[in-house]
Amino acid sequence: MITLIYRHLKLFLKNPANIVLSFLSSLVILSLYFLFVRDFTIKAVGDYGFVSDYNNLFVDRLMTSGLLIVIGATSVLSIIFIFVKDHYSGVVKDFLVTPVSYIKIVYSYFFAAFIVSMVIPLFVYFGIEAFFVFAYQDVSSFSTVIFSVFIIFCSNIISSLLMLIVALMIRSFTSFSTFETLYGVVIGFFTGVYIPIGYYPTIIRNIFFYFPLCQTTSLLRNIQTDAITSIILKDYPKGQHNLLYETFGVHLSFHHQTFTINEQLWMIFIVIILLNLVFLFLLQIKRRHLA
Repeated sequence: MITLIYRHLKLFLKNPANIVLSFLSSLVILSLYFLFVRDFTIKAVGDYGFVSDYNNLFVDRLMTSGLLIVIGATSVLSIIFIFVKDHYSGVVKDFLVTPVSYIKIVYSYFFAAFIVSMVIPLFVYFGIEAFFVFAYQDVSSFSTVIFSVFIIFCSNIISSLLMLIVALMIRSFTSFSTFETLYGVVIGFFTGVYIPIGYYPTIIRNIFFYFPLCQTTSLLRNIQTDAITSIILKDYPKGQHNLLYETFGVHLSFHHQTFTINEQLWMIFIVIILLNLVFLFLLQIKRRHLA
């Protein structure tokens, strides 16, 4: 399986356009934020009555956390595209001639997608951290960095599994290409990156609550903004604390019940297990069709 993972990564790296476009898409997402979303969000925080010298820092931490999840979610698509191409061109059937099982063959694409989805967001993450040091003299603690990397890790496992499940369910190469384009557009809205989650109607927020990347975005925002919100909210009553957290996606609530970090972590672990089970189930069905 290691040989297959190496093969997928080599195919990804063989085409310079894959690398350029991966980093270019990250740059585009960050540029869209700084050009169009940043000023609106900073103003929105002020309009809710929170006035502080730390508002800009809070919003930048808040939104770049969401952008990191989106970058990881879209980075997996290049490898999944290779899987779809291999599947419909018959390359996967050729692999079955080898002693490697079908499950290991498909999981090799998962691990390759996960590796790519970790490298690019981590590169962007440490670039963003350097930006906060130079622009705000704000240095994250070691524990914040470790927990942030862990959340990105979990988020990219989910993204890789989700996209492979979709790839196994879609029946044509053209359909996946269409889905890939649509997914890249809507993922920012699903995670509350382009529009703060509190601006959506209640029914939409309740639906997004079940989207696992919305949970990982919330967790990353929580750890990234923890020190700042304690400063911004020190002169405000508890009720306004909840308003800020829920409106801007630091905390997620479902039917007016706010979930704790531990509860969200358990939800993420359960989602990873469930996605693996669904993935294995679809693999068995697909394997019978290939036989």
